[in-house]
Amino acid sequence: MSKVKDFYSFIDSIAPFDTQESWDNSGFLVGDGEKKVRKVLVALDVTEPVLNEAKEKDADLVISHHPVIFGALKELHPKNIAFLAAEKGIAVISAHTCLDIADGGVNDCLAKALGLKNVRKCGDELGLLRIGELDEELSCRDFVEHVGEKLGVGGIKYTPTEKMIKSVAVCGGSGAEFYTDAIAAGADAFVTANIKHNFFIDIRRAGFCVLDAGHFCTENTVIEPLAKRLAENFGDTEILVSEVSEDPALYWSK
Repeated sequence: MSKVKDFYSFIDSIAPFDTQESWDNSGFLVGDGEKKVRKVLVALDVTEPVLNEAKEKDADLVISHHPVIFGALKELHPKNIAFLAAEKGIAVISAHTCLDIADGGVNDCLAKALGLKNVRKCGDELGLLRIGELDEELSCRDFVEHVGEKLGVGGIKYTPTEKMIKSVAVCGGSGAEFYTDAIAAGADAFVTANIKHNFFIDIRRAGFCVLDAGHFCTENTVIEPLAKRLAENFGDTEILVSEVSEDPALYWSK
């Protein structure tokens, strides 16, 4: 039977932990590497509902995208998610920025979810951005609707353009700062999230179409493909996708 450390080694082979950003905290964060694993639960975030789900389903390991320990921990108590994981006997491995840039990682999965063809890396020196083409040109409004349907987004903020959209750049999560790289790569539109007000002003002045499709929805596209890769490589372990992991934000519209 596979152990926690075996899952760490596999993830390290597809999204090397030494490629993570200096501010990141990806890796084996909670538990015992020698623990045998019968079931794994895969989720974007490690939340209390996700840990409860893991416990109810007898999962020994949670594999997440966002690190369960991110900032410095100065104390441990029952309100701390890492404490709860340890208390429940659940190990946690988190692959964050290393999975963002990896081949087959977050941004490749986002591009695939949007139906982009001829997907390749572009622009930024970190290796985050992907660019590809839609099957057909879409108006800006039709493209926004396309993204909303493909990602299941509750609401999208965007900058309008009269230009028809064919070439699309993507960066899951917080990627607004790379909009100039998307423009330089020849993209007609850029799909990302967490766009600040000042970026919207600059992007609209540039006449470029950018969509803020939400942090959760742009990155959650990697979870099922990651679970599939784990299942293909660990035939002796049941791999589950969380059913309770959800966008923490609610959306209101007129």
